[in-house]
Amino acid sequence: MPGLSGLLRLCLALALGAAGSARAQATSGPPDLNLLALEWVRGEYGSPLVCDLEGSPVRALRHVAVIPMPAKEAERVVAYRIQFPDPEAKGATRCFSELGGDEPLVDGTLAITLPGRSRPDTARYDFQAALRRDDGFRFEIRSGRLAIKGWGPGNEEPRPVDFAGGHAWFRAVKTGSDAERLLRGFASPRRLTLDLEAPDGTTLHFPLFQAAGR
Repeated sequence: MPGLSGLLRLCLALALGAAGSARAQATSGPPDLNLLALEWVRGEYGSPLVCDLEGSPVRALRHVAVIPMPAKEAERVVAYRIQFPDPEAKGATRCFSELGGDEPLVDGTLAITLPGRSRPDTARYDFQAALRRDDGFRFEIRSGRLAIKGWGPGNEEPRPVDFAGGHAWFRAVKTGSDAERLLRGFASPRRLTLDLEAPDGTTLHFPLFQAAGR
């Protein structure tokens, strides 16, 4: 089992190795902290649900994708999208977490970027320091709305929430945490938690395991 320094070096190597195409869209120089952090969270993820389907509990997955935005949409700031494709729960009347509590149906797209300015010559050090200190990154949500609603009949009208100006927290799952216990049965190289915070106080929490795409 690699130590903390080994894991940090691995995370940095993965981020640096995957950043080429996105960096080519935005700059000809070395990657800054924003790009390294965005590449660290890039990928396709699953988040486990239990859903009532035809009167029986069925395991399902919510899908969450973090992908680069086209350069023309990102303007002069490199930004990535968080998207919520349809979950594997069509026809469900209710979905909930194995840890307790109902889970909403979420639809929409958010654009995220890391706030502040970063010098490319210190980006590698800043990246490692942030992972040691915070276990992840707190991104600014530049734009995006999510439609949030319940499942089944009577929940057809979603509640639109504007997340622009809010935050998206991606953090590595800690050993012994609720998220670690929930994701333990999924074979995956990476496990993260995503916490979304809207300016109106709306919050959403997703335990994630990487399903594909780095």
